[in-house]
Amino acid sequence: MQIIKPLVATLEKLCASSRTLFWCYAAPYRGVVAREIALARIGEGDRVLAIGCGSLPFTAVLVATLARAQVVAVDIDPVSAGKARTLIARLGLSSRIQVLAGDAASLPMPRAEVALVALQAAPKKEILDNLAGSLPRGSGRVLLRLPRPGLEGQYGMEGTCFLEGQYGLGSPEDFAPSLGAVYHAMPTFDRSVLVALPAEGSRRELSGEDGGCSGERNLSSEAGVA
Repeated sequence: MQIIKPLVATLEKLCASSRTLFWCYAAPYRGVVAREIALARIGEGDRVLAIGCGSLPFTAVLVATLARAQVVAVDIDPVSAGKARTLIARLGLSSRIQVLAGDAASLPMPRAEVALVALQAAPKKEILDNLAGSLPRGSGRVLLRLPRPGLEGQYGMEGTCFLEGQYGLGSPEDFAPSLGAVYHAMPTFDRSVLVALPAEGSRRELSGEDGGCSGERNLSSEAGVA
């Protein structure tokens, strides 16, 4: 049973009406986002998709303020998206951050160079597949926050071997070289992993009922890429 995600979503909605509470809530994420910006080489000329922004879009706000990038924040819950849009306006960032309400697994999204996928955003495989239509092949970058060991079930990530087989984690030789990870001392996630969309024609096709996973493993048991 997933308990953490709904509790966090409720807390964020309660805090979304206050700029002070927003900045208090966002403070622990400043270092997280700064490391992610450096890993994905996000700059002022980039457009960034923030997938699963919630009512408190601190990742979108920090990317816009620290990297000075243009950000499109997406959330499946229209109430959360509306609260995020209102908060961003209060922060004076409406010209830098656009908020969309919709399912990131199927919503047609604008072109971007980078996507940051929140821990709670799901289903991961379908979101990644959908992002392939928005990010440039070969140079598109996706950052995924991965749960701490033991919390995979809270975020629908019990079986994540598709990440290894389809997006090059563990076997990067067939894919764009910009792979890596940064690590965090956060209560629910301990690292952000960078994956690059393969160049056209180099992506391996998965087959079989298990999506190509053989001897399914949990990504949390892997050492990750450095």
